[in-house]
Amino acid sequence: MTKTEKNKIPFKQRLVLALVPVASLLIWLIGMTMRIRLVDPHQVAPQAKPQRNFIYAFWHNQQILSTFFFRNSQARVLVSRSRDGELIARALEWFGFKTVRSSSSSGKVNALRGLARELRTGHHAAITPDGPRGPVYQAQPGAVFLAALSRHPVVPIGSATDRAWRLSRSWDQFEIPKPFGRAVIVFDKPLEVPAKLDERQTREWTERLQTRMNDLRARARDGLHRSESRESHKG
Repeated sequence: MTKTEKNKIPFKQRLVLALVPVASLLIWLIGMTMRIRLVDPHQVAPQAKPQRNFIYAFWHNQQILSTFFFRNSQARVLVSRSRDGELIARALEWFGFKTVRSSSSSGKVNALRGLARELRTGHHAAITPDGPRGPVYQAQPGAVFLAALSRHPVVPIGSATDRAWRLSRSWDQFEIPKPFGRAVIVFDKPLEVPAKLDERQTREWTERLQTRMNDLRARARDGLHRSESRESHKG
């Protein structure tokens, strides 16, 4: 960014951007204190080093937990060109991610094509199907379009944390995990989306992805409750 470009950015935003490294460090420290249990029966998580590249789909309000969990995976992430998107992109860089930026509706199409190219060159991709504006837990067709375009499957993910701050004024009740909490992250079987989809098929695949992700979210919550029950019995 040139000096002229920096001067065009309002002082308040420049101040927030300067605090991104501090916020990223705090996220890292919180993540290091957490007990995260991975449920991956199909061995598709990046830690399992799968032979294929996947499109990982998780809900928008779980970005902090997912950012820490997927750190250093070199996954490519779709981020808007908004002011909030700039903050997210800066933070993601601290965790080893690369971003593909989008703006208008045509920009989103180009960004999906950019993600498809990254998948073909050997990288995973990560996407929040209900982002950037929601409604929460309702998938939009972007992930399905990307899967059809790239010919790489979508892996639905569900997660839950037992202790978190929730931003009640945000559309997605954005979650910030608390230190020393527990989390469960559940990976599902990859969805193999056909290359050519009509409007009805796109809607059906999007609904299928949404259902899978919400079922996994419920499973993750159940996993937390079972762990709490076992610990209480031990006590």
